[in-house]
Amino acid sequence: MDTKKNIENIGLLKEKISDWHRLSDEELFLAVKEFEKMPRLEVSIYYQDLFKDPKFSNTLLDIYNKHKDNTKLVVLLVSAIGNMIQRYNLPETKEIYEFMLENSDKSKIGPYVAIFLPRLKNFESYDKKWEYFMNIKKMSPKKVAESSFETIMDLYLEKIPEPYKNEAVQYFNKKAEESNNEYGKQYYEGIINKIKSCETLQTE
Repeated sequence: MDTKKNIENIGLLKEKISDWHRLSDEELFLAVKEFEKMPRLEVSIYYQDLFKDPKFSNTLLDIYNKHKDNTKLVVLLVSAIGNMIQRYNLPETKEIYEFMLENSDKSKIGPYVAIFLPRLKNFESYDKKWEYFMNIKKMSPKKVAESSFETIMDLYLEKIPEPYKNEAVQYFNKKAEESNNEYGKQYYEGIINKIKSCETLQTE
């Protein structure tokens, strides 16, 4: 990848998107779609200033407020902002947190939000986090939802409250049974054993 060319492209896309009122809906969608790929590229310090930009993230939130009903566009905005925070230290704001939370249970958007929401600082005080976590696996699209759920369970493996442990074990049992290779089966069985061993430690 040509870093210099990428920097130029990102800068031009940001300028174009910042002037989004002048764009047609299709032009805006294509510009955001192109921009969203950039923070997902391999992390580089050369892009830090381009993505660690609160003014631009506010522009993306303005676009969201105008286009809340465009599911495909909202998914791109979730991914762009989430990766800017997660990979480039964009400051997390109350507005960003509320944007993620507002979309956390929406069909075809929620599983993408789940990639980022549990890692936000404001989420630490969210009082229904375990109800939310267990609901993720039921969301659509299924493949993204299950991947997000499994990542979250891995993050919180030693903190699963007792009322939710049986449901988590049942989920991973089913995944182990459905696995078509030995590695996958052993992976899921390993998670089940960790959940059960945490249960033992807590009851001793």
